Amino acid sequence: MRGIPLALLKEIQDTLQTCDFFKDPQMLNAIFESGELKHWQGGLPNTNNLNSRILVTINYLADKNNAKGENALIIFFYILGSIYGPNDELHDKLLKLAESLKWISHLPSNPGRDSLEANPARTQMLFISEAEKMLNCAKAVGKIDVPCINNGKEIKKITGTAWLVAPDLVITCWHVVSARDDLSICTPASDLKEQIKSAILTFNFTISGKGFLYSVKNLEYPISGSNPLDYAILRILDREDRPLRDLGFLLLDRDTPITPMVSLYIIQHPLGQAQQVAGDFFVKNGSNGTILYKTPTEPGTSGAPVFNHTNWRVVALHSSENTLEHLREGISIKSILSDLKDKKPQLYNEIASYQSHHPDNNQ
Repeated sequence: MRGIPLALLKEIQDTLQTCDFFKDPQMLNAIFESGELKHWQGGLPNTNNLNSRILVTINYLADKNNAKGENALIIFFYILGSIYGPNDELHDKLLKLAESLKWISHLPSNPGRDSLEANPARTQMLFISEAEKMLNCAKAVGKIDVPCINNGKEIKKITGTAWLVAPDLVITCWHVVSARDDLSICTPASDLKEQIKSAILTFNFTISGKGFLYSVKNLEYPISGSNPLDYAILRILDREDRPLRDLGFLLLDRDTPITPMVSLYIIQHPLGQAQQVAGDFFVKNGSNGTILYKTPTEPGTSGAPVFNHTNWRVVALHSSENTLEHLREGISIKSILSDLKDKKPQLYNEIASYQSHHPDNNQ
């Protein structure tokens, strides 16, 4: 099946969240025990999270076809819709989704000028209803300015993006904090200390002349002057007049499967400018725990959160441009958390505790 448009994918996810069959893996598996779906029962991935279960099922069935060439995902929706009685609201919704998917499956792969495909480039669109969610996330994203100090002398200023991962902890790229482009260079301790001391974070920088400044209390990780995985965690000094708790912090997502059907949005401060957002699709996994995507970025975006558009949770830390692939590259949250758990478990536990008690975390 060709790519499912974002609007339809959102409608599918919202509808399946109300289906009892997705609330329990055993109930979902029962739909596949007989009939037309039995052929795919053995390969159905298992997950304990409702949203993950929905995405996994969609991704698993979307590219499967039976001997007649009928798509498994469409068959699934017809069967699921028939399970609910005609008087049930889900009956009509599921059958309507099946028809919509069927219509998409018959669109030409390379639409011509007379095609009904109105968005052949798959340009990203946002639901108006998502604006509030995005703006709430944006509160926890800020610009970070770090002086590059060499032998005690400031030679330039480095600008990046950082975001709150806990009430007073921000994460950004190590190369922003170290103010060195080459990750193999170990920043001298004395220079690094001055850079941390002088660093400034600006939140609510949405238009020129607006924003609130915060200083850094200390560098929590890494403990040395280098980090090949290119991430750093800083503890921020709070302000009585503008408490950090008002900004909130972002939820992390390390388990939801990411495929080329998933769009990734980045809230960022490109070129040190006021906050902006851009979105495009995930392409593939990279090496050393990275992911590659098409989402537009600029210098100054390093350290920005990469959101899964589906749930507005962070799946990666944007780090650079992959010049060989001509794609953008981010360090997966899964890799970062695994590294942090191994290298500094106390800090990992602190972040994990705040994440588990986040008001929006219903897992």
